[in-house]
Amino acid sequence: KDITFVSKVDSSALTRKPVMKWVKGKWLDLSSKAGKHLQFKESYDRNTKIYTYEMSIIKVVDGDAGGYRCEVTDKDKCDSCTFEVSVQAAQEDQQDNILEAFKRS
Repeated sequence: KDITFVSKVDSSALTRKPVMKWVKGKWLDLSSKAGKHLQFKESYDRNTKIYTYEMSIIKVVDGDAGGYRCEVTDKDKCDSCTFEVSVQAAQEDQQDNILEAFKRS
């Protein structure tokens, strides 16, 4: 399945747009991995002065499991949040005949 992580940043006390970085493990910057499997989106609400940053993992696989971090910076201010992703296989329907799986062609 797909999964989306959302980070909201209140910029009312900031002088400019903050920089958001999504990281996997200790140092892997995910911005270079954007594509069909990893998608990023950002939006800004002028009324509330809140930036919304999203990272979506499309069709999660075992390799997506692990520790992640989102970091937001603005001049001398910095904040981050860490989170862990674990992947479990979806339950598949049991085959009626287990021998079908080993059938030779």
